[in-house]
This record gives sequence, structure tokens and C-alpha cells, in this order.
Amino acid sequence: MNRRIIAFVLILLFSFTVVSAAKPSERDILIAITAISDATIANVAAFLNTPTLNLPGSTFEKPPRASLPVALELTNADLGSYRSTFHSITQPPANILLAFLQSAKGPLNDLALQFLDTHDWQEKEVVLSGRVSTDWGAGVTLTTLMGKAITNAPIDPIEAHVDVVVRGSRLSMAVAIRGSFLLFTNQEGYFVIEPRQLTINGE
Repeated sequence: MNRRIIAFVLILLFSFTVVSAAKPSERDILIAITAISDATIANVAAFLNTPTLNLPGSTFEKPPRASLPVALELTNADLGSYRSTFHSITQPPANILLAFLQSAKGPLNDLALQFLDTHDWQEKEVVLSGRVSTDWGAGVTLTTLMGKAITNAPIDPIEAHVDVVVRGSRLSMAVAIRGSFLLFTNQEGYFVIEPRQLTINGE
């Protein structure tokens, strides 16, 4: 009996060691970074809608006197549902209620949908939980940001500080990412999301 107990304990210790040593693959990391990038631009686009578009699992934190949010809380935010939400406001309304819901328009909707469609996110493939804090830059307000987006003027760097865990069927394991992303318009006029100083699963 004692030998069986010892053997069982050794198996548990070995299994724990293997699990602890497991690390996300390069593919997992790439998918997680892409998911956070797409979620960030999608939420910026959603906020610039008139009225603001509510994406499932996303909650903006905005001080009473501020025109722009200081943070975004993600709670099981599914990029597949993001994609469906943006597509829903591009379809012809079937009734008055849908017409009202689909009245939300934003200057970055097409851009956000382009990212979401390019990566073909389906529901439950990637789900994000965590927090994104945003540094919009000196002097940036909702009015100035909206003006640049509407006129296709270059957008100055916006820094997003992330602490997010990505899970889902596209990943072999959960990936926790901490660090920052820059969102800006490059010299060629393309909107770019650039990862910076990222820590993956604590390393």
C-alpha cells in the first residue's frame, strides 16, 4: 500500500512539473498578440461610434469630466461576437428596433471590421479577460480624435497598456500578456498596431 501511495505521489509531482514547465508556442503567442491588437482597435472604433457601440464583454472606464475613457475592462470578451456586432450594423434593418440599434456609425468601423475579418475570428476561438489602460497623448480629446478619424488625418501614437489573458480553441493553452501597444498612422498612411515591451506568461 505504501509503495502505491509513494508511486501515486511521484506521478502527481511529475505531472505538476510537466504542466508547470509548459510554455505557450510561438503560434499561441502570435494569436494572443493579434487578438489583443484587434480587440484594442475594435474598442476604439466602438467608442467613436455615435452612439457608442457596446461590444460584448467590454466595459469602458471614463472619469465624469473626461471625454475619452482611461481604461477598458474585458470580461470573457469574444472576438467572434465583436465581429458579429460590427457586421450587424452594416446589414439592412429588419424592423424599427434594429434600425435604431444599427444607427451607430463610426469613422473606424470599416477599419476594425477589416482586422476582424482578415483574421477570421469565430465565436469561442479567442476570449479575452483583463484590463487595457489608454494613454491618448497630450491634448487629445474626443473631438480632436474624431476629427482626425473622419478626415483620415494621421493619428498620433496612442499607447495602450495591457494586462490580459487570452484563451480559446485557437490556442493550445492560455496566454497572459502584459506590456504595451502603440496605435498610430504610419508614413504610408496605414493604421498600425505595434506591440512593445511585452511579457508573456510572466517571462
